[in-house]
Amino acid sequence: MENFLNYLEHITPLSGSACTAIKRKLKKAEYPKNEVLIKELSRCEYLYFVEKGLARASYFKDGKDITDWFAPEGSIIGPVVRHFPTKEGQHSVTLLEDTTVIGISFADLQELYDEFHEIERLGRMIAIQTILLLQFKIDSIQFLTAKQRYAHFIKTQPSILQRASLGYIASYLGMNQVTLSRIRKS
Repeated sequence: MENFLNYLEHITPLSGSACTAIKRKLKKAEYPKNEVLIKELSRCEYLYFVEKGLARASYFKDGKDITDWFAPEGSIIGPVVRHFPTKEGQHSVTLLEDTTVIGISFADLQELYDEFHEIERLGRMIAIQTILLLQFKIDSIQFLTAKQRYAHFIKTQPSILQRASLGYIASYLGMNQVTLSRIRKS
């Protein structure tokens, strides 16, 4: 749990009493590879920190498995919008490796927000970071070539290349596997 607390402290300093309150609410769990951590992302009641392992958020559309997001060690994964079912398909989170997560329920998180302004600020800062990452992903698909998207991916997320299938990576980058193979050969 120290990795998680260090992650939080890196975002914004927290008082000792806030850290203690957070620790009391956390639940650590280990899951095997291929386990579905979250069956329906929009209805999930927990926010997770990936302490060890790799998770993948995805959905099915028109018979295709689409990768939305990768969450390696040191990442948070959970719903951006809760209790709002998507029309295009059911988003889920599957573990690509044996994975250890630290979870906190949204009910407990809300209690912490109400009790500690600094934790509420932390939640806002994590949400802003997530929005910025999502905006970059949207912008890259709209404005960068497939080759530029792949170059950025290998620069910013090199460990995932060895840990996720090329099909998942191609889908995440908004291209098909044939295009990704062509880019990798050149």
